[in-house]
Amino acid sequence: MAKKEDTKQKANTACFTKEQFVQSEQWQGVDRDILSIVLEDYKTYSIAQAKQLVEQFMNREVK
Repeated sequence: MAKKEDTKQKANTACFTKEQFVQSEQWQGVDRDILSIVLEDYKTYSIAQAKQLVEQFMNREVK
């Protein structure tokens, strides 16, 4: 039963394009710049996915 609920929850999760995230007032400064780097054009992401990608970018090891 849990799998069915997870599938429904994923289907109801709002997804946005790179352009929508970059233009959103929710994202400011450096985070907006990072989103423009890590998000792919023509692909959609949930807010949680976008936040995770920003965090991964910020925490990556610098060479």
